[in-house]
Amino acid sequence: MEAFRLAVEAGADAIELDVHVSGDGQLAVIHDPTLDRTTDRTTTVADASMADIRAADAGWAFEGPEGDYPYRGRGVMVPTLPEIVDWLPASIGLAVEIKAAEAADGAVAALAGSEVRGAGLVTVMSFQETAIQRVRELAPDLPTGLLLVPGDDFERGLKWVVEHGHAAVLPFDADLTFDPTPKIQLATAYGCRVGCYVVNEPDRMQQLAAAGAWGFVTDIPDVARAALGPRRA
Repeated sequence: MEAFRLAVEAGADAIELDVHVSGDGQLAVIHDPTLDRTTDRTTTVADASMADIRAADAGWAFEGPEGDYPYRGRGVMVPTLPEIVDWLPASIGLAVEIKAAEAADGAVAALAGSEVRGAGLVTVMSFQETAIQRVRELAPDLPTGLLLVPGDDFERGLKWVVEHGHAAVLPFDADLTFDPTPKIQLATAYGCRVGCYVVNEPDRMQQLAAAGAWGFVTDIPDVARAALGPRRA
């Protein structure tokens, strides 16, 4: 949760998060399928109860610029998707990446009736076609996007997204090539949005914005905010 608060304070337009299903069926917001890399516990999300996952120190492995660990022992926990949805400040968007396909039903339920969904500021995305197909089946009005693995063919992904009625195609940034404009214009002509990941160079951020990209994932929202200017009202 601390990372999301800091991102909003740094000027992010939206937060992006990853969802796995715990052993007792809850939606854990964590990138990896295990707790090993980011906490002081060693277990898989799918094998642990949410109570056990929340008992882990989610600030344990974060290393500060001075080589210290400023979030260890500060009560940082792995949150659930409903907790994030309830906390999310007004006007801040939400991009939900479904890591485990079985999280699709729960993600739709967690977003139902939420302020962010009502404002049209949420998108559900996944590298798994079956996951966003399930979301679209349950909630046809909920925008969905297909993430492409690095090296995947943009035109292939765009064709699939258009044919199946999804809202966005989301490639690895380098796969948009040096000039992203032709691919973004092609997608726009088919009524499809283009986002990408991960963009940490200010010049590239500005180039993508100028080309009409819907958005991009970055590790440095403060740099992105400075590069793109103030949030739009």
